[in-house]
Amino acid sequence: MKAPENNKWLDDALTEAIGSEKSVPNFEKWQQAHPEAVEMLTSRASRQPSASTRPQNIWSITMKSPITKLAAAAVIIIAVMLSITFLDKSIPTASAAEVLAQAAEAMANLRSVYIKVQIRTVAHDNFELIGLNYDFVPIEMWKEFDGTFHGKWRIEKPKRVVVMDGQSSLLLIKSNLAAKGDAGTGFVGWLKALLDVEKIIERESQLAVKQGSDMELIHETAEDGSEKLIVTIEAKAQGDFTNDWLKNKSISASDNLRIYTFDAETKLLESLEVYVHTNEEDVLVLEVTDIEYNLEIEPELFTLELPENVIWFEEPKELVDNEKYQQMTPKEVARAFFQACANEDWDEFLKFWSASGVDQKLKDYLSGLEIISIGEPFKSGLYPGWFVPYEIKFKNGRIKKMNLAVRNDNPAKRYVVDGGI
Repeated sequence: MKAPENNKWLDDALTEAIGSEKSVPNFEKWQQAHPEAVEMLTSRASRQPSASTRPQNIWSITMKSPITKLAAAAVIIIAVMLSITFLDKSIPTASAAEVLAQAAEAMANLRSVYIKVQIRTVAHDNFELIGLNYDFVPIEMWKEFDGTFHGKWRIEKPKRVVVMDGQSSLLLIKSNLAAKGDAGTGFVGWLKALLDVEKIIERESQLAVKQGSDMELIHETAEDGSEKLIVTIEAKAQGDFTNDWLKNKSISASDNLRIYTFDAETKLLESLEVYVHTNEEDVLVLEVTDIEYNLEIEPELFTLELPENVIWFEEPKELVDNEKYQQMTPKEVARAFFQACANEDWDEFLKFWSASGVDQKLKDYLSGLEIISIGEPFKSGLYPGWFVPYEIKFKNGRIKKMNLAVRNDNPAKRYVVDGGI
């Protein structure tokens, strides 16, 4: 069979099946427009598996060639939505489309979701950060599906919270650091996608196609007799880890196993576990501990009360002598940044620190330090900037060795400090 010339058919199918804001996607129109895709899906669904030593309720797909990835991703989506076991029977295309449309409608009728997870992370740091030796930190998430593209949501851990009221997002790092963004600003990274429970399989399938991950669908019967659909994803760390500084510091930067469990009847997510593979063991780094649907959510949950002394993180603005700073290398920026701290020159400091002011706690922490050494910059993972090794000595005599993160993908086109202090 010839592969479809336009591989966009899968994106169209995914969008219509799951991502559309309409209640019922038009599958008859899709089938007419993509006959070869329909043939691919039905031929895969009806194909009898070869003899295997694996359990008889498992149907596995490994993403290899591009066209196999496309077919496999689409079949997994249909399998999850249809609650079928491919080893037992095949599903006619017409009824498959009909049931899939009903499932998409059921997903579209969700009013709200509450998810509680525990992640090996740091309470005040960014939401994507993980550490294999960190303690678990609880994170709570709420989303209200109001018919708009983004809905309204809140994600909170002990020292950091983000709310999105349907129009804009607001980040507060307790107690007085804040940032504003539009409805789609990525303050929470991967966790935002978890709140889009109606699009999880779509997103994971597209990632598998893009990243070459292995996906597996398992149909199980629980002890209480309920039917479960389990989707597992074996994914490789994304990015260049010639220098492995960022390896295993986020889920996307790790070799990981993600295990989603869905109710076979409602198609709703029930649990998620994420394990990071190491040479010694698999480490559980994320676990959904509670998930509830269609709760009443008070409107106040999507608002934040900010302190009077709030300091705003903001995009770097062009300076009068901006060209001078544009020409500075990452290493020069690191040295100039720490020299400003040593001199307690906070006006100069703010040329490398994208904020409306400098918090007193930060001044107390960095003022009067001594630069011991600045190393050669390097890249790691998918980070768009550079990491600059440094060694400094604080006023109290404590010595710190770390890597300063700097990036210049901003309107001013000059390097600013992004982390690592």
